[in-house]
Amino acid sequence: MYLDIRDGPYLVSIGRRLSGHAPMSHDRRFHIPVSTRHAFALAFDLAARRDPLHSLVVPLLIRAPWILALGFLPPIGQNDRPMQVLMLTIAALLGDFLTQLAVSAMLRFRARSVFNTPPGVPPASIDGCYARGMARVPWLVVTEIVRNVAILFATFFLILPALFLAFRLSLATEAVVLDEPDTAGGFQRSFRLTQGRFERWLEMVVTSVVMVVAIMFLVGALSLFVPGVSLNTWVAAARLVITAITPVIHYAWTFFYLRLVEGEIGSPGVEVGPAYAEGGPTAEWEPAPRLLDPGA
Repeated sequence: MYLDIRDGPYLVSIGRRLSGHAPMSHDRRFHIPVSTRHAFALAFDLAARRDPLHSLVVPLLIRAPWILALGFLPPIGQNDRPMQVLMLTIAALLGDFLTQLAVSAMLRFRARSVFNTPPGVPPASIDGCYARGMARVPWLVVTEIVRNVAILFATFFLILPALFLAFRLSLATEAVVLDEPDTAGGFQRSFRLTQGRFERWLEMVVTSVVMVVAIMFLVGALSLFVPGVSLNTWVAAARLVITAITPVIHYAWTFFYLRLVEGEIGSPGVEVGPAYAEGGPTAEWEPAPRLLDPGA
């Protein structure tokens, strides 16, 4: 038989659970290495190389009507029928919100279908991913609303409680789409997976925000050189470009989540250096060293 030399912490923990003994006070949970760079490398590989049509083009076309509708609506204060404009704005925002959740759920199933597969393996069928994603939209809506309300409520006290909730509930979306049956299960799994991962979570947040802010800055700079275009038009243009890259961010967070789940079930790997750039995105994670058992 083959023995993974780093399976020791898991075997000790499992043995103590089976024997009914509580863990000793000096036990520490083993954390597999998780890389933000690797998560985004996999995301760009899937979105730009493996499946650009259904990862980038189709999601943009699905959400574009709602975004353009918001861009063409006149400002509420500059219209003689403000109530009608307000109702149309709310309808467009709600339509875009639900559409975005459905697309994001599909993208997460698509990402999981290629996780830990060779570079040439195609994703799962688009019909199946949309069907499974749509089935999770109701719980996804509940999860997003409850999470955002909880974070907003925490901000009335101090910034640290809000930051804590944002961190510990950051993977609830992926959990409730891919693994958990309801919002409570998604919150519980997110709490488990994020334990001791604040630095990696912060890296993921910063990388995601930088991508969005860079687009907003570029569109804002462009608006200075093209006068005569309304503010709503520039806002719609910025939202369209951000929407175009949003699947990459969804993919990256899904791969980040799947890597943490992989560690939760006890299959550690070794994170190596930038060799994945030569051997493809899946080459960054190498199997743990194995020793041949003399008694095999």
